[in-house]
Amino acid sequence: MSSQLNVKMKFPSSGCFKVVPLNCEGSFKALWASVRHSNAPSMDIFVEVSTSQIVTPTPTIPLRLDDVAQFVSLQANDINEGEFDGNLEGDEFDEEFATLDENLIVIEEDGDDDLVFASAPIVEFNKVDPLDEDELNSWKTWESMVRYEKGKEFAVGQVFTNKASISDEVTFYSVQANQFFKVAESKPDTVTYKCGRSPSPCNWRLRATRKDPYSQAFTIVTYKGPHDSSCVGDMVPRDHFNLKRAFISHLIRNYVEGDWGYKVMSVVEVILDKFGYKISYAKAWNAKQRAIGDIFGDWDASYEMLPRFMQGLKESNPGTVVQWSTTPIGNSNVHTFKRVFWAFKPCIEGFEHCRPVLTIDGTHLYGKFKGTILTAMSIDANNQIFPVAFAIVESENNESWSWFMACIRLFVTKRSGLCVISDRHAGIMNAMSEVGSGWEEPHAFHRICIRHLASNVNTRYKNVKVKNMFGSTAMQFQEKKFDIGFARLGEMDRDAQHYVADVGIEKWSICHDGGHRYGILTTNLAEAFNNVLKGARFLPITALVQCIFFRVNAYFVERREEARKRLLQGQHYSSKITHLLEENCKKGAYHKVVSFDHVGGLYQVTTRRGSRNVSRGSHLHTVDLSKRTCTCNKFQTYKYPCSHVYAVCKKMKLNASQFVEISYTTGEHLASYASKFHPLKDEAYWGHYNGPRIVCDEGKRRGKGSMEYRLQPGPVNPEVLTQQETHRSKAIWDGDDKGSLRCRSHLAMHKGFLVSDRVVDFIRESQFYFIHRVVGLKFNVDFITALVERWRPETHTFHLTVGEATVTLQDVQVLLGLRIRGDVVTGTSACNWRALIYELLGRTPEEEDLKGASLRIGWLTEHFSGLPEQANEQVLHQYVRAYLLILMATVMFPDKSGNDIQVVYLPLLRDLDAIDDFSWGSAVLATLYRNLCRSSNMKARDIGGPLILLQLWAWERITIARPIVTGPENPPLIQGPYPLGSQHQLRVDSLGRRWLSVHRRRPQGTTITTLLGYRDALDNMRPDQFVWQPYPQAIFSFLPEACYNDLGEWCVVSPMICFDIVEWHLPNRVARQFGWKQNIPEPADTEPKLHKMDKRGAHSRNWAEYHSAYLAMWFRRYQFRFIGVEDNSDMGYNDPYMVWYRDRTRRFISPTFQQAYQAPLGATAYLAHGFAEVHRTCNTEIQAMPQEVPPHYRNIMSNIRDNTSQSLEHVGYSHLLQQFHQPTQETQVEEQHEERGDGSTMQESTAEDDETLQVFRRRSRRTNTSMSPINEQGTPEPSKAKKIWSRLRGKKKT
Repeated sequence: MSSQLNVKMKFPSSGCFKVVPLNCEGSFKALWASVRHSNAPSMDIFVEVSTSQIVTPTPTIPLRLDDVAQFVSLQANDINEGEFDGNLEGDEFDEEFATLDENLIVIEEDGDDDLVFASAPIVEFNKVDPLDEDELNSWKTWESMVRYEKGKEFAVGQVFTNKASISDEVTFYSVQANQFFKVAESKPDTVTYKCGRSPSPCNWRLRATRKDPYSQAFTIVTYKGPHDSSCVGDMVPRDHFNLKRAFISHLIRNYVEGDWGYKVMSVVEVILDKFGYKISYAKAWNAKQRAIGDIFGDWDASYEMLPRFMQGLKESNPGTVVQWSTTPIGNSNVHTFKRVFWAFKPCIEGFEHCRPVLTIDGTHLYGKFKGTILTAMSIDANNQIFPVAFAIVESENNESWSWFMACIRLFVTKRSGLCVISDRHAGIMNAMSEVGSGWEEPHAFHRICIRHLASNVNTRYKNVKVKNMFGSTAMQFQEKKFDIGFARLGEMDRDAQHYVADVGIEKWSICHDGGHRYGILTTNLAEAFNNVLKGARFLPITALVQCIFFRVNAYFVERREEARKRLLQGQHYSSKITHLLEENCKKGAYHKVVSFDHVGGLYQVTTRRGSRNVSRGSHLHTVDLSKRTCTCNKFQTYKYPCSHVYAVCKKMKLNASQFVEISYTTGEHLASYASKFHPLKDEAYWGHYNGPRIVCDEGKRRGKGSMEYRLQPGPVNPEVLTQQETHRSKAIWDGDDKGSLRCRSHLAMHKGFLVSDRVVDFIRESQFYFIHRVVGLKFNVDFITALVERWRPETHTFHLTVGEATVTLQDVQVLLGLRIRGDVVTGTSACNWRALIYELLGRTPEEEDLKGASLRIGWLTEHFSGLPEQANEQVLHQYVRAYLLILMATVMFPDKSGNDIQVVYLPLLRDLDAIDDFSWGSAVLATLYRNLCRSSNMKARDIGGPLILLQLWAWERITIARPIVTGPENPPLIQGPYPLGSQHQLRVDSLGRRWLSVHRRRPQGTTITTLLGYRDALDNMRPDQFVWQPYPQAIFSFLPEACYNDLGEWCVVSPMICFDIVEWHLPNRVARQFGWKQNIPEPADTEPKLHKMDKRGAHSRNWAEYHSAYLAMWFRRYQFRFIGVEDNSDMGYNDPYMVWYRDRTRRFISPTFQQAYQAPLGATAYLAHGFAEVHRTCNTEIQAMPQEVPPHYRNIMSNIRDNTSQSLEHVGYSHLLQQFHQPTQETQVEEQHEERGDGSTMQESTAEDDETLQVFRRRSRRTNTSMSPINEQGTPEPSKAKKIWSRLRGKKKT
């Protein structure tokens, strides 16, 4: 009796199983299709014993599809892909297997299991016990049989991969459990940990050893744990002793590997979320750098690796250029890295097929070492970036830029007539003008980036309109249009016109360019590629070069494939150029052509209106085909036909393609990327490097925990400041400082405007009279900008270093006299404004004066200045309304339009007897809040709103640079001095009147005059520099009752409304301003969606109905009055509110480590000079100490000297320690002034140091007798020092 074993498989299909023998091509097709079929849940493989008498199927072993995927993949290559692709679904799946084999056995699904199990003699035969994985792996004696579960208790016998692994697990265990450990013993084969809690540790102990000398695994041999129940401590959100940077770097490795620019504060947040501990910024930064080093190689070793990598790169890609600039160290073979330049061969060859244009730019490197990467980019046939050359240099300076440009000229291209576009960096300007460099004309042409120059114009002259006019003028193609724009620029600002003219008109004007820049206006090409490298700039230097290599290669592969496809499609030009040519061809179809010289190619083209009737048309242009010129100048600029040339070609039946420069063709596009990169060889196959050993420049190392990285601007906890990513404080800290805001107040509209006495008398009894009395206040723009940088839309408060503060309803009424109680200032935007103006003002504005609801203020000042002598009451009312509108436009509700007023307020002035029935105070404060919220965004450049209120509040509350109010010439008959200034009228004016500019003077010794100075002052603000107490009751006796009769309204928590504006008043966050104790406030919701709402697109909206829910809250505001607990004591540094606040605020605005030219202010300067004197005295005494002086005296003096040195270095005054032989403090300060000749703004620092110098002169006269005398060599006389120490020793003996 013969028998045979057959391997078969069965798979589910349409309610039954199909059985296939695994012995033919069809069976492998079926197996492959089953694996590829996503809906096939499982597959059975079984062995069938075939005999002449009986067939006994063995029990099936179900297998998942992925269990046999590897086996199937080995057989898949034998399947004819043309006949079967493996992508079968539904009915196709069944049809495929219906044709595999006619001899397939079909078994019904329901009966299959019964047939198999019925064949066993007893049921127990069908039972299969689960397999023991440990038993199966027991023969692998080198693997751990006791696995440790992270975070659980340890146990004897647990095995760890290596010593570092057990260290990480012990750290994780301890930090998670709020325990501490110390390393009691650490040897190559043994490590012991014990409890590290101080002062009384418990008996917790763990000891592990390496048992096998051929393995790195460590096994726990002793464990006494867990920690005792008495070994506990409070969970304090501070740094943990055992959270070392090595452990943190392992935790964040995946984050850093996925995002090279992973933020340091994100590391802090990860540790805080995982363990509840807040590590320092320095530790997080160091951990991130270590993680980057673990992934991409050691930072220091990367400099040594770079020459070998460059050699391997040149071997794999012959023709690649690499140039070095290093500094030898002594006579050794060790050189300090300075610069490296490289250009890949495909880039060098491809540039020959690009347009002769280069854009150059530089950007900073991040990480452990400072540096700058310089890039040179061109533009290909498809108007896309083409990388040409790269360099890593120490910084952007004259030498580095000259070296970079020389390398490009020597090793990359010698093309004549190149156009180089850049910003106006001094190093670039010098390099391009250097005689004999190959970059001077006519070998090359230097052009300026219009965007950078426009930004310089705006920064220099603080006028966006001037900037826009310059930009528009620079982009004109025709000289006549350029002349008009340039003349207008001179009319707007003659100095700005001279400034851009001195730069050289041909360097920035398109029509005077001569066609060299091909219409490329900016350096955006180079800057765009720098953004591509943004993440790579965090990497070690060798990894950075590797990243650039692979990214440029990927860029070439993608562009090469695009060009090849386009060439195969028969497209003659690149896609973007084809689109531009088609647009010009369409425009040319509407032009009229007149021939003047057919042979010479001279034609006149008259433009016509297009099909959409949007162009003005009727312009005459002259086309000269022989010279390839057109008077529109676009033909010469872009080097391809303009619409006028297309019109001529169509008229004369010429082929316009002959006038397209070859650099735009698809062939040139493909040729630019035709040269290929080659893969790098394995490092083992690189050739031997014989050059010098390159090491990093220690002067470029960013120190561990230095001030640059240790200074944390905040917030540490982001739960309050949720909009920090878009706040202007972030942009300033990141180096994107736009300078002072432009304040829109329209106060200039009052010049020459006459207000009749009758008009003033009419409004005297209204709240607008107080506004009339404060007109003329001058703004401190820099101070206002510094305050805006600290305004937070999330809380409607200024986040100062001493706590939150804000302008409240109390300040509005006391300073401006505006009522709080009353109806909401709101209404509808749907109205016939022209008719309403005529009804209430008696005049109808012209069309250009009234656009929608915006009325030109100049129209009001022109028609309502003064009052006719015989004016009746109706005319008087019209003039009163006009003046009230002017007050609203210039003081109360100025917008950023420039010279308009929204006439939506006019209906509220219909009944002049009822104008005091409205809550103008809350409307003004809501407008201020809205403008502060919008201007605090990093993209804002100007600010509107009632800035008079903000300025008055700042002078009342903040003592920094506060003006001194002069006394009155004729004081009123009151006891004691009159405190409210020379022009404040008793019980007539509001409190803000005393700050008018003509009646104030700057305090003596105050030197803060710039934005940087105010930022620094607010960053270092002291608690005594803010007035927390409410306005004293005594001051109310000098004010009219209208300035305080709504006292009960000052503390309401309510929305404030002014037409489209809705902003929340939150006095609970500034309780100290009302004389109450400040507790930790409840979370604030200022509804950020409201900040985006305005009148645009809502010309017919009834704002009263739209904001009905908020109006209801306003009328119920008395139910939500905030009443605190009276407390006039000073708040301490460790007060619960201040501890809570410091973690949730933005403490610093000015990035002092990025602005080395910014000197500290008076107090810091005074202390810095005092520390320098202490340092100098200690150093002098140490040098003069006799040998017999006890060592601990010398150590004490050394510690004091070192601590003062570190402190001076942190605050930017280390230059005071450069020379110790200076005979007097006076000489030192004078030399310090000479060192500041860098052209930066130093007015406040110089004056402050002058005052400090006077102080030190006085101190020197008082203390000169106690100081050691100085001889001619500038060293102390040893005899005097010995006498001092002799006296000390004598006292000690006594």
